[in-house]
Amino acid sequence: MTLVDALGMKSDEVVALVGGGGKTTAMFRLASETVDRGGTVITTTTTRIFAAQIALAPGHVAAAAASRKSVSAALAARSHVLVIGPTDPGSGKAEGVSLDLFRSLRAWCPQACLLNEADGSRMRPFKAPAEHEPVIPAETTLVVPVVGADVFGKRLDAEHVHRPELVSALSGEPMGTPITPAMVARVLAHPEGGCKGVVPGARVCVMINKVESLADRTPAYETAERLLREPAIHSVLLTTLRGRDPVLEVCAR
Repeated sequence: MTLVDALGMKSDEVVALVGGGGKTTAMFRLASETVDRGGTVITTTTTRIFAAQIALAPGHVAAAAASRKSVSAALAARSHVLVIGPTDPGSGKAEGVSLDLFRSLRAWCPQACLLNEADGSRMRPFKAPAEHEPVIPAETTLVVPVVGADVFGKRLDAEHVHRPELVSALSGEPMGTPITPAMVARVLAHPEGGCKGVVPGARVCVMINKVESLADRTPAYETAERLLREPAIHSVLLTTLRGRDPVLEVCAR
């Protein structure tokens, strides 16, 4: 099963990926699958993106140069284009696009799939959002909170979690405690956690990635079971995004 099929995506879906543990890999995998089906894709971010990640896109348009003509021409030539803001020469990171530009991208290319990395995680597999994030545009139809399965059993600290103090506050668990399925599910389903900023009417599909790292999938299954008790959660995917077959299982009611 492809990731596109597992998420039930339409060709013109507007997707926001949040959390940690594989957002960028998921975004570019979805882009590749969509292009393979004959679709067109705009990838972007409303936060920031690294230089190594920028290189994954076959075509680029700078936000300052983005127009109906430039973006449409790039899509016609490459089928997949990344639209980003200015790049910092020192860090190599590029700024995200504004909500106004995101709205324009949807209007200029209504048939394209828009994939947006809506927050950052500093390469940690688990996180809770700060006050200023995620930045989820109103046009979003699908929100995908991502968590890395390699976080199960690790300590709730800055080494393993981005903003562990916020995870502690949302989960009610003290800093330093081992990370459990109950903790992960509680944070991902929380309206100030993984479901923060979800647009009314958008569906939420959680992705538990790097499940291949588990000797026993029980923590992933338990997390999925707990998440599916929440009305806001549409489905839970168990994935191995760097594998040839990215979707291991789809858990639904």
